Amino acid sequence: MTRRLAQVAQKVGVSEATVSRVLNGRPGVSEATRQSVLTALDVLGYERPTQLRG
Repeated sequence: MTRRLAQVAQKVGVSEATVSRVLNGRPGVSEATRQSVLTALDVLGYERPTQLRG
């Protein structure tokens, strides 16, 4: 999982902690960053966690 976090973080230009916050539904992440992380998950071919599927 750490490798995936690192790939997504690098793609978006944020920290792995920020990616983790998005994936776990934690506060403290702007909506724009949240959407960027979710888009990066889609682009990189990772399946979104169940609670984040649209």
